[in-house]
Amino acid sequence: MKTSMYILSLLLTCITISSYAQATTPKSVNTPSATDKKAIRDLLVKTYKWQEASTSVVDFEPVLDKKEERYIGLDYKIHQKRMTALQNTGFFSAEFLQNYDAIAKGIDTRLKTKKDEWMVGDMPPFGEDSNPWCRCQDYPSDNPWDKIVLKKVEVVGTTANVWWTWGDKNFSKGFSYKVRLQKENGFWKISYLQGFDKSVFLKK
Repeated sequence: MKTSMYILSLLLTCITISSYAQATTPKSVNTPSATDKKAIRDLLVKTYKWQEASTSVVDFEPVLDKKEERYIGLDYKIHQKRMTALQNTGFFSAEFLQNYDAIAKGIDTRLKTKKDEWMVGDMPPFGEDSNPWCRCQDYPSDNPWDKIVLKKVEVVGTTANVWWTWGDKNFSKGFSYKVRLQKENGFWKISYLQGFDKSVFLKK
């Protein structure tokens, strides 16, 4: 009887360990299909063309004090219009929109509490002193988006990590920009852009 119970206990332990191992085994990176690569690149081109045509000079528009010497918070009316515009494109996942909104709220709080001081004419005390959409200060041409190249694409289940670069050999040297995408209802949506990484954007 003791032997039978021991064997049964051993079998249950083995099954439990096996089930745990299967559950915790990381998903393997799949070779992206030509269809997925084309869909992802097309989405990025559409997104950057929309951004170029629709965005203001500053993603997060600040509010001036009465003396017009410093910025004291975020213009929430403009921000809400921006959030609606981003959502209406259909290009972005809920994760990206939540992160974008969190950055805005972080900027607003830091300016209102005077944790950050932003004087008129100075560079903002957040971000990376560059265009967050490309982490760049210049483009290789007036309309470079049709020429962007996907340097690397990794697909794990319904998630894709992509690194793109310019379609210009001089500008492409040492340059890559990371994007993460999530497939929702069969369509890829942007869930992360490297230039809007909250932990970096609000790090200064």
